[in-house]
Amino acid sequence: MLEDTLITIAQTLSLKSLIAELNQVKAKSLSDDAELVLPLVGEFSAGKTTLVNALTDSKKLETATQPTTATIYEIHFGCDRCHATVVGENGEMREVEDIADLKNDKLTGSTVVNVFDTSTRIPATTVLVDTPGLSSPDPKHKQTLVDFLPQADGVLLVTDVNQQITRSLTDFIETMKLVKRPIFLVITKCDTKSSSELDAVRQYISENIQLPLKQIACVSVATGNLDELYNLLDSIQKDKANILKQVNAQRLKNISNRLLQHINELLQASSSDKGLDEAIRRQEYELKRLNQSINTLVESTREDINENSVQLSRQFEDIISEKLDVLVVGKSQNFDSDAISVINNTSSLLMNDFRNNIHGILRKKAKQQTENTIPLRSLEELDLSSLSISDISYNLDLNSIGHTYDSMIADGVKIVAAAIGAVAVVVGTAGTGGAAVAVGSAVDVADTVSDVGSIMSNNKTANRIEKAIDIASRTGDKLSSIDACNRRIGEQVGCQKGIVESLVGFVTDKGWGKPQRKRAIRQYMEDTLMPEFKQAMSRIEQQLVSSIQEVLHREAYETIQEKTASLEQLREERKAQKDDYEKRMTLLRDYKNQLLTL
Repeated sequence: MLEDTLITIAQTLSLKSLIAELNQVKAKSLSDDAELVLPLVGEFSAGKTTLVNALTDSKKLETATQPTTATIYEIHFGCDRCHATVVGENGEMREVEDIADLKNDKLTGSTVVNVFDTSTRIPATTVLVDTPGLSSPDPKHKQTLVDFLPQADGVLLVTDVNQQITRSLTDFIETMKLVKRPIFLVITKCDTKSSSELDAVRQYISENIQLPLKQIACVSVATGNLDELYNLLDSIQKDKANILKQVNAQRLKNISNRLLQHINELLQASSSDKGLDEAIRRQEYELKRLNQSINTLVESTREDINENSVQLSRQFEDIISEKLDVLVVGKSQNFDSDAISVINNTSSLLMNDFRNNIHGILRKKAKQQTENTIPLRSLEELDLSSLSISDISYNLDLNSIGHTYDSMIADGVKIVAAAIGAVAVVVGTAGTGGAAVAVGSAVDVADTVSDVGSIMSNNKTANRIEKAIDIASRTGDKLSSIDACNRRIGEQVGCQKGIVESLVGFVTDKGWGKPQRKRAIRQYMEDTLMPEFKQAMSRIEQQLVSSIQEVLHREAYETIQEKTASLEQLREERKAQKDDYEKRMTLLRDYKNQLLTL
């Protein structure tokens, strides 16, 4: 097989990236159930997504009124249920049960959305791909399409019958060398034309378009007339083996040309000892040049990372401030536990967004290749899963703030109640009704809490407590009875504490607790939370930049080493073993001749 021949040559030359590509092509050519990948390519508003919806059972993909996303949608048919998976830039996958939840403006940072549909009208081994429109003003959309097209086994060219095929569309097809793939034309919105007009459109396109169209299908989603497209897809599937054979042959031809270029470089360099030495020196120079370019790239990336880091810190501060403000003025069984949960959850969610944004930056940098720059594959493969923020200090006790004097106030209330005879009401009442009277009495007495509370910080405090102690000494039995009834009523109404303590806590929380918790939270954010969060983000920035520098320099070194090793092997063979050297050169020439005859 041709694939095996090319793999052998690539292995001999230690070209790992080409070996991986060849193995992929070989696997696809050997598989009986290999998928046919057919992207829908056309101008924005040509009706691509609307057409895809008409072909599915779910019919839930969002059709936007303006270009909003650079995400690729791969539609798989004949599945057990309708659902989707969203693939992020770092490879993480998110399951979406309801396809209607896929909103274009929420897919920033996603590379591919795999949509699984139950429709059996389309062959299960046909994968339709909804792509960004060519006329989108966002260059990212076109770049996404350009990056995807090498995976295409054929092209469904989609055009509005009222616009027909534009010059920009045909130019794009030529530029991308898509004429090497089978091209099928799908004309949408055909319900707006009569039968005679459609015949005229078909004839005009066939005679004037400068593209090798295989077949034309006219469709109308509005009237449900999709028969020609179904027939087209069936015929494509029947011709799948031949299509894949031609497409894979072209892929192998491209790889063959790259191998040939590499061999020519080796042969040219090995024509003499001087040539080999010069070629090796050029590789050393090339490594230095690449490292300088990498340093420039890293500095540019550092600025982008810092910008995202600063933005994340602002988002964190805004979100946390709002959430904690709501938390501390509301009700909670444990304010501190809830506050810690809010901080950790918000940090985790924002860090996930941060990782996605950084992957987007790295993918963009990897694609900004200038002439003679090696592919920066390691940028796209960089593992960011370890980037996280944890162990932020938490030094608050929100649960006790504002309740320092609750016990003292409650005792004072019960003493005053005993002194004014409220015990007669409490003790003389039993059952549910007693509880109601006792609660009412306790509420009346609790009105004095604000008075008791107000003196906690002035000079009258000592005298009031002294009097309360004196009253308690003369009304001990009454106080004991009130305390027992207080606990019993608290249990009856579901209070963990006595009813008096609960009422006192309610009043002091409103007057003191909420304002003091808000002040404590603001102080904590200013003195502890935000400084530590920003320090953590600074460490993450340094870690990121260091990792990027390391992987890029390593990739540059390994790439140059591959070339240098081949040259040095030739030089050593030339010097030490003339026969082996000549065999090596003969092998390279044989490889060259084989590649030229493919």
